[in-house]
Amino acid sequence: MENRILLPIQAATQSESIQELLVHLQTLDVLTATSKLHSAITEKEVTLPSAAGRGIAYPHYTSIEINELVCVLGISKKGLDFNSPDGQLCHIILLTLSPEDDPSGHRKFITRFRIMFDTPEVRFDLLEANHPREIMDIIQNWEDDEAKTDDLS
Repeated sequence: MENRILLPIQAATQSESIQELLVHLQTLDVLTATSKLHSAITEKEVTLPSAAGRGIAYPHYTSIEINELVCVLGISKKGLDFNSPDGQLCHIILLTLSPEDDPSGHRKFITRFRIMFDTPEVRFDLLEANHPREIMDIIQNWEDDEAKTDDLS
């Protein structure tokens, strides 16, 4: 899944970052076009911003082109204005697309990522990473630690 990580995002704005992530999915043959999705997502951002605070945003939409949850993770070293409730720039952007027949299927996935991103060390390590493989290792290490904690419960 390293190919679903874009590091660093080159975009300078929220709209550009969404387009960059969608185009990345298009280069992976996940999407055939991006303009309608881009317009829909950026319009949704006006009324329902995806920024969650602490430098993280979760833009989401549904697509007729996909049959299962699709995601792409982008890391912006500079940070992007996603109209965050805490005023911070967003550095971690997790774009998810759900199939139209399961528009809320992404919620469990996002909840898992939010728990991970609540760990300050994880956020710091993600921002310090220089290669998608490092991001994958950070996520895997966190999941391994979580599994050990679950075993102790």
